[in-house]
Amino acid sequence: MKAILAFLLTIALLYFLGSEWLESIEPENFKDNNQEIELESDSNSENNQEVQLQNETNHESENETADNLEDFFLHEWIGQDAENVYNILGDPDRIDETPFGYKWLVYTSSGPFKMIGVHDNKVVTTYTNSEDVILDGIAIGGNYETISSVYSFEKSQTVLNSGLKTVTFELTEQELLGRPLVKIKDGIWAQLYFDTFNEDLSSVRYINEESLIKHRAYSMTYSGEIAEAVDWEKVNQEEWVSGQELQILELTNGIREKHGLSTLEGHEQTSEVAYLHSKDMHDEKYFSHTSPSQGELSDRLEEGDINYQLAGENIAAHYVDGIEAVEGWLNSEGHRVNLLKDDFTHLGVGVYRDYYTQNFLTPR
Repeated sequence: MKAILAFLLTIALLYFLGSEWLESIEPENFKDNNQEIELESDSNSENNQEVQLQNETNHESENETADNLEDFFLHEWIGQDAENVYNILGDPDRIDETPFGYKWLVYTSSGPFKMIGVHDNKVVTTYTNSEDVILDGIAIGGNYETISSVYSFEKSQTVLNSGLKTVTFELTEQELLGRPLVKIKDGIWAQLYFDTFNEDLSSVRYINEESLIKHRAYSMTYSGEIAEAVDWEKVNQEEWVSGQELQILELTNGIREKHGLSTLEGHEQTSEVAYLHSKDMHDEKYFSHTSPSQGELSDRLEEGDINYQLAGENIAAHYVDGIEAVEGWLNSEGHRVNLLKDDFTHLGVGVYRDYYTQNFLTPR
């Protein structure tokens, strides 16, 4: 009996996340309202500007007080009281809900772009895509090879090993190149999102182990009881959708600015078209630009009474959130073309659960 009990306590269960899916419209010309519309998806815009890594002196967060929290490295906010965030950074521009228990405090107008995730009055995760945010030993825009000499990029990362509970994430070769997972200190991890075309750091997410496990962002083995995965039936869809759609627009514009391109203006009417496509893909259990009932992008835009000169579409499914979807698009050649196409002026974003649609537009 003891042998059986020991076996049950130590058995490792394999959790394999459903494959993350990406798709972009292939190059084609089509007629819509007697106007010829060109959909591009096979050019490549890259920015090879070198960015010097910041060499900052390491802080001992245990000795810091609220008076100098503004000097914290981004990861040192984790574990801080939400009150300290408000005292130092001020009120956020908005608060976005997530299905993972925390809320994003989003700062877009006062200082560089950053998001601070708060759960039970404590910071549990942080994120930035800004070169102006202070990081520890690295910087947004830093070279992959240089950063890999600062942090060890490993295929297997054990994020929890406490008593009868263990959790180990297993990364693929592609994940090691595009979003390696590294340990910053006990209980704090970083997901480093690289632009694999330019081989530089696009953005970074710092996160505590509990929230990381909730995300299920990589394949993992585990034993014991761990945080439950998202139950989408309990998620407030309206709040989740509104936050994700704004974040995807902001992150897309952040990428375009880094490449010297004009930012895109949000287009509410097109966002509705994009939302309906994301919901349709989920409800009808397919993943394609072609809807069995609503047709191609041109059909859907026409149904939405949207007049345009140029249009394009990116879709994704089963990503943790908009951050990972946008970084995934950036590292896919066809999707990257849409993200970096100078001719586009507007963007409609539609999110339903973990299905994401971007409809790029140049109105007529």
